[in-house]
Amino acid sequence: MGWGVRPDVRVRCMKIASLASDGMNKGASRLIAPGWLIMQAYGLGFDHVAVGPPPRLERLETAWHWLSGGYGGEMEWMQASASIRLNLQKRWQDLQSVVVVAQGYATWPTPLLSKTMALTISCYAWMRDYHRLLGKKLRRLARWAQRRYENSWFRPYVDTGPIPEKVLAAEAGLGWIGKHGNLIHPQSGSWVFLGVILTNVPFRPYPASRVPDRCGTCVRCMEVCPTRAIIAPGVVDARRCISYWTIEHPGPIPARIRPLLGTKIFGCDDCQTVCPWNRRARKAAWLHMAIRYDVKENELVGLILNGESAFRRRFTGSPVLRLGYFRFRRNVLIALGNSGRSRWIPTVKRFLAICRDPVLEEHALWALERLEAGARAFDAFKKRS
Repeated sequence: MGWGVRPDVRVRCMKIASLASDGMNKGASRLIAPGWLIMQAYGLGFDHVAVGPPPRLERLETAWHWLSGGYGGEMEWMQASASIRLNLQKRWQDLQSVVVVAQGYATWPTPLLSKTMALTISCYAWMRDYHRLLGKKLRRLARWAQRRYENSWFRPYVDTGPIPEKVLAAEAGLGWIGKHGNLIHPQSGSWVFLGVILTNVPFRPYPASRVPDRCGTCVRCMEVCPTRAIIAPGVVDARRCISYWTIEHPGPIPARIRPLLGTKIFGCDDCQTVCPWNRRARKAAWLHMAIRYDVKENELVGLILNGESAFRRRFTGSPVLRLGYFRFRRNVLIALGNSGRSRWIPTVKRFLAICRDPVLEEHALWALERLEAGARAFDAFKKRS
């Protein structure tokens, strides 16, 4: 196995060597052994691989309630594709198998940077965009597989298309859906990216069984959520979720929501940070994903004044770029208003002097009012003391 992969992956591949035969399994079953495909996936650098059949409809019951209950907020694209998400064979009639891969990612950038800056960005967003990195490897795997298996098709997806990745991963045996709504792998926790390949090849399931729910009575993720967005185990109301408001929501953020966002400008890791399974998770080996993390707070805030080209240069190749300049400035203004740091008052005033967008202007005025109120309160406290 001349791939130069980690020793633990090499051992894992040896354990599945018995699956490597592409012939039909013995007996009446006509399922094809997936050993070759699994070993190729590990050879490409994926941390975990599982293969399973399309999920039964009853396994998607929670997803159906989530969609029908409107918990997706304004993510209309999810509603538009709901019928396919809940029944993949509605689009792919001859779908036989689902291949799910997981790739761990580093979790150190945000805690490291929080020592020097108040504004926070979700850990995964300090990496190169996982859509491109995983997508490139997954498309390569799909091409190899299509050449290997006759009369077959393989469709790769990385957080794209009407694919319920977390449900598919749990059904295939990669882990279980935690109370925070993310997949938890027993070794890697929930700090993983997921990719899916759909195919008409009838593979034998690997592993042979699902991973049982191991959250037990723990509710740390539910209790730590600043907005109480986890309304039931495994059910996250996007209309309350900080990640939704800072990443997915396209327009102005209601004033009642803004104080709850704190100083987060892209996503939120609170529910995952407190998860015991993440504390014992194996550190991700895919460190080459790390993008520039030497950003200073002054530079980050200065981007709201320096124009869209500066924003794009700074975040080229990063998931943050998908925000667009409007949402980035909106989020930074809210974070400044919540920071309690009066030193940002001149910056907000400068922004107001050049702003031509009425929505952003209103957000800036809101931030300025909070900062000035905090400064007045601090001055009054100093006089009393």
